Amino acid sequence: MDAGPIISATAVVKTYRTREVVVDALNHVDFEVMPGEMVAVMGPSGSGKTTLLNCMSGLDSIDSGDVSIAGQLLRTMSDDALSDYRATSMGFVFQAYNLLPVLSAQENVELPLVLAGTSSKEAQARAVEKLELVGLGDRTDHLPAELSGGQQQRV
Repeated sequence: MDAGPIISATAVVKTYRTREVVVDALNHVDFEVMPGEMVAVMGPSGSGKTTLLNCMSGLDSIDSGDVSIAGQLLRTMSDDALSDYRATSMGFVFQAYNLLPVLSAQENVELPLVLAGTSSKEAQARAVEKLELVGLGDRTDHLPAELSGGQQQRV
């Protein structure tokens, strides 16, 4: 049996407007990712890579076209359903680190786990485990300002 795409975009259009400028960030883009497939989105700066990924994850809305996750159209999903999907089924590496500056590396890792319903004790254990996995076991109590850019990216 042939499985369909896990994520697909069809004729997606996204335009940004300011008073002086109209930027066609995505112009009828088609894209799909099949189950188990690993994909790298590459292109020059300003070509719409981040916009495409933000639209395909529901972090940003589209002007026209369709985006679906596992066959379900994003436009039919509630904000809560999209948040749940992103929290449990997607991983993101943002261009900006998006760390809370007053929380330690460990606390920054724990926070989304606790918000997703993980117990505090389990979140602490998982945060330490994941930080050790990415070579930051000795930096768990450091604030973001005390970490290098590469270390912040791994948090």
